[in-house]
Amino acid sequence: METVEAPGFRSVQSRVFPNTTAVGDDGRDSPTRAQIEMRERTPALDTSAPPRDRFAPSPEEIDFSVHVSMRYHARRRAWFDRFHRAMILVITVCASGGVAAIFGGLFPEAEYLAAAVAAAGALELAFSFPERARVEDALYRRFNALAVEIASTKAPSLEQIHRWDAQRLLIRADADDRLEVLRRICHNLEAEARGCDGEAFYSVWPWQHLMAEITSLPPLRPLRALARH
Repeated sequence: METVEAPGFRSVQSRVFPNTTAVGDDGRDSPTRAQIEMRERTPALDTSAPPRDRFAPSPEEIDFSVHVSMRYHARRRAWFDRFHRAMILVITVCASGGVAAIFGGLFPEAEYLAAAVAAAGALELAFSFPERARVEDALYRRFNALAVEIASTKAPSLEQIHRWDAQRLLIRADADDRLEVLRRICHNLEAEARGCDGEAFYSVWPWQHLMAEITSLPPLRPLRALARH
């Protein structure tokens, strides 16, 4: 039984046709009609296309992941910055109010205002909101630089794709992106911006939206496209 190499698949056994070979005038075997039809049905290999690694993600997948990470760290940067401004506002207003309360003889109220100043200062010192906002801003800028490089390359080679993927993983190794619900929210925003269909969106519940910047509450269901497999 004759063996046929199909492109992209392992060797398969072909069907046996009667009179699969014929002898020509020169004494050599010439192809019969069945063999000619089989060759016409077999797709030809495109030797001009560059080789692709089946383990390498596509440029579109890398670009989508990079933009999701940009949204994630931009939201984290804004969240830490808002908390820093809120703590500074509490300290400023309560400290001024405490001084006015002392001069006005309102000592019980001055004690409450002093406690609020102490609590806001302790939170600011413990969580270091400005420093964490700067870290998130640096990560955002690194992902943004990678997105610019991807967008400026029209026909990336396999080597460039591997380098982009390695650079993306290297940046994520320095990032704290353990808030899965927040990442899913950013994924949905990017998918909506690109006009993806409904199967590309995660299901995020209202209580998950509410606590997304703090923790990831259940349920954490996979994409509908993946759930069917």
